[in-house]
Amino acid sequence: MIPQTAQAQTFVCPNGPGPGERQVGMTGGGNGVAPVPVCVGDGPAPPPPPQMRWVNNYFAAAWHPGANDAWIAAGFQNKGRADAAALAACNRAMGGGCTLAISNMNGAVVIARGVEGGLYVADHAKKGGAEKNVQQYCREQGDECVVINWVTVTPGQAPVGQSVREDSTVYEPRGNFRRAFGAIAWVGPDQRGTRLWAGDIWYVGGRDSWDKASADALALCQKDVPVPCKTVLVGSDVFVAVVERDGNWITAASGASADLAGRRAMAECKKAKGKCRIAATIDLSRNESLRFDAVAQGQPYFSAQAWTKDSVAPWQNSVWSVTGAKDAESAKAGALAACRKESKLECELALESFNGRVAHFIDQNGNIRLKMLERDVDPAAVVQSLCAEKKVSCRLVKVVDTRVPMTERIEVK
Repeated sequence: MIPQTAQAQTFVCPNGPGPGERQVGMTGGGNGVAPVPVCVGDGPAPPPPPQMRWVNNYFAAAWHPGANDAWIAAGFQNKGRADAAALAACNRAMGGGCTLAISNMNGAVVIARGVEGGLYVADHAKKGGAEKNVQQYCREQGDECVVINWVTVTPGQAPVGQSVREDSTVYEPRGNFRRAFGAIAWVGPDQRGTRLWAGDIWYVGGRDSWDKASADALALCQKDVPVPCKTVLVGSDVFVAVVERDGNWITAASGASADLAGRRAMAECKKAKGKCRIAATIDLSRNESLRFDAVAQGQPYFSAQAWTKDSVAPWQNSVWSVTGAKDAESAKAGALAACRKESKLECELALESFNGRVAHFIDQNGNIRLKMLERDVDPAAVVQSLCAEKKVSCRLVKVVDTRVPMTERIEVK
């Protein structure tokens, strides 16, 4: 018989008890099976598992008015160190002026960007909750946001009384972290009329301040037209979608993603009847300046001009021009093919353009010159100004319209 007190620790020991063991009974035999000894260990009971404690994981984010993202410190066991690390990283990059955006422990922090480039921050126990919180706050501010950065940290465990090594990281913004501003200007609807620039916009990007972008866009527009222009949109590190409706109405809207900008612009366009189309999506962080005809996008208004590589008779004054092509590649291929076919020489591309006019002129030294022109400028005045800058006299030979389908050879003499 096996004592009840030993049942939980007993085991069969066919060869009898070993060191640290003692026999406490026998298994029941019978039917030709011999009884087998049952033993129990006399060693000490195993030690109890160590008592554990939670180790908090602190995070903090710092930002700057001139930065397009935040510096996030995570993995700290102390709030003060997390705050200091985030601020130090931000100030080191920006040269000072940073402030703490948020500070907490054991959860997720997200950074979001609004439609004009403003930053928002929120946290929650989980990333999904933090995203919902920041989107709700954006809406409360009359904005629409896109999450651009996030970090999640969870608490750890360690035995009571045992020190834990801190595994901290500072996540810095990717790429160029300084804000890049851009702006769009156009002629007000009351001044547009039916002029050639009625559907145009003027935009600049990659400026270092809101005021600079606004002023540059306005100046770019005002340089081209004789009526007042106005700046209609300014933002930093965002996209702008330009939408046209039925070839006679344009609008533009920004967003922190190209998709959001497009949805916002299309929603504005669809407030009235008509066929809406996204003509272009512009990245305002890119350093550029451009005049843009939204209505012309997608139209066969491409042009290219070619000439022979070697200036030999009788082709030294010849330019082969293709206008009204469906795309840039077709225009270039057509101009080069026309030049090669007629001259039987090797040819090269001289100029390519879109939705404008091309002036062909020659200077006093016999040099052929080509210039792409906006549709509403005086070609003779432009040529005169350009040649005056070069201190040469010039003669304007011909102006071609890139919207008119034609392939021709022009003798610039």
